[in-house]
Amino acid sequence: MIRFGVVGAGWRSEFYIRIADALPYIFDFAGIYIRNPKTAQKFSKKYNVNICSSLDELLDLKPDFVVSCVNKASMCDEVKLLCEKGVAVLSETPIGASNEQTDRFLAEFNPSWRVQVAEQFHLQPRNQAIKAIIDSGIIGEVSHVNLACCHDYHAVSLIRHFLRINNQLPQVKQVEFGQNLCVYNSRSGYISPAEKTATHTLAFLDYTSKTALYDFIKEQYFSDIRRSRIVIQGDKGEIVDDTCTYLKDGRVHSFTLSRLCRGADGNLDGLYLDRITAEGKVLYENPFYKARLTDEEIAIAHCLVKMAEYLKSGTEFYSVQEAALDAKTAFLFHNEV
Repeated sequence: MIRFGVVGAGWRSEFYIRIADALPYIFDFAGIYIRNPKTAQKFSKKYNVNICSSLDELLDLKPDFVVSCVNKASMCDEVKLLCEKGVAVLSETPIGASNEQTDRFLAEFNPSWRVQVAEQFHLQPRNQAIKAIIDSGIIGEVSHVNLACCHDYHAVSLIRHFLRINNQLPQVKQVEFGQNLCVYNSRSGYISPAEKTATHTLAFLDYTSKTALYDFIKEQYFSDIRRSRIVIQGDKGEIVDDTCTYLKDGRVHSFTLSRLCRGADGNLDGLYLDRITAEGKVLYENPFYKARLTDEEIAIAHCLVKMAEYLKSGTEFYSVQEAALDAKTAFLFHNEV
């Protein structure tokens, strides 16, 4: 059983509570530390969990690690505080809200601290399936990625993951412009449609031998009229969203990723993603089967499991150094120096 606690009561912290509730045979939610009494009262009405009024109260519940879900500006200080208390930390992103803050945290970072970062996008089921295609070699050496599916440091992480780029800061050319967009959805659900001017960012990342195009409007997260896109190009083929086209023995082949979901057409197993397949092969198999989770929640559940494995083996899955690199690359999109 993986026992963990959470510090902070933002939107992201609720994901961890839902995941633990959906997977009680894997996760044991110790409790959540909420500083604001009014917010704590709201949480107590919404969730049946231990709500702590101090950090020491949370730590007395003996979690294996603590997930830091405070705001971006406070993240580095919170992680440092927890580590100095000897607590293992799974930190939400980003590590640093500015270049200055990120560099200061890296300078202060103690190698004995047990910290990993909860970067989840590369662990989403479809992205794991796409990575399996890349690793199979059928599209050859990947040299270019075009992403319009997530913002800033999340996108950089995914770009590096698909391009197989390690410790390298790219040259970046970017442009931002306003674009009229009808907004109808939000974190809180559907809202009355309203026209707004959204900031559209295009950034070209040059890794010398490999390149990427970042293309994103924040409203994409909650909009089906600005669809996400993933394009991955190798010398023998390409992946465009769910379709892969490649050359083999002088002939062009193509296939589409197939999601096998339970709970439809009379199936009574439950409502969940089972696996993702293509050409008779399983590219991703959901280890959290029968739990009613979104792809995002599945990815975060992977982070929690990997954190527990890291504490046992020392094998990192997304280090502070990786998170800092991705954050510092994203700062270049907005010309922050």
